[in-house]
Amino acid sequence: MVKWTRILYLIAAWLFPAAILIQVFLVGLSLFTGQVYWSTHRDVGHSLAVLPLLLVILAYLGRLPRSEKLLIWLLFGVYLVQAEVFAAIRDSVPLFAAFHPVLALVLFALAIIIALRSRTVVQAEIHTPSTSQQHAPMEEKGSLASD
Repeated sequence: MVKWTRILYLIAAWLFPAAILIQVFLVGLSLFTGQVYWSTHRDVGHSLAVLPLLLVILAYLGRLPRSEKLLIWLLFGVYLVQAEVFAAIRDSVPLFAAFHPVLALVLFALAIIIALRSRTVVQAEIHTPSTSQQHAPMEEKGSLASD
C-alpha cells in the first residue's frame, strides 16, 4: 500500500510543474495571440489546488520523511498565496498583486525540487518500527547468542 502511495506521489509531483507550464502557456496565448485566455488561465489555476493538496495527503499516507512533508506544505502555502490571495487583490492592491507571476516562479522552482526528489523518496526503504526491529542485528534484538 505504501509503495503504491509513493508511486502516486511521484506522478502527482511531476504533474504539478507540468501544470504550471500549461498555465504559463495560457498566459502567453493571451498576450501574443490577441485572443483572451485569461478566464481559462484563472479556472485552470484554481483547479490546480487539487495537486498540492493531493501531495500533502500522499506524503502522509506514503510515510515520507519530515523534510519532504515540510517542502510540500511550503509548496501548498505558496500556491494558496499566489493563486488565491494575490490574484484576488489585483483590483484593490495592484502593487502586491504584481507578485502573482513572481510567486509562480517560486512555485515552479519548489515544484521542480519536489519532483526531482520524488524518485529518491519512492525508491527509499520505508522504515517502520516493526520492519526496523526485524532487520536489526541479533545483538540489538537482545539475543543472548554467542559469537
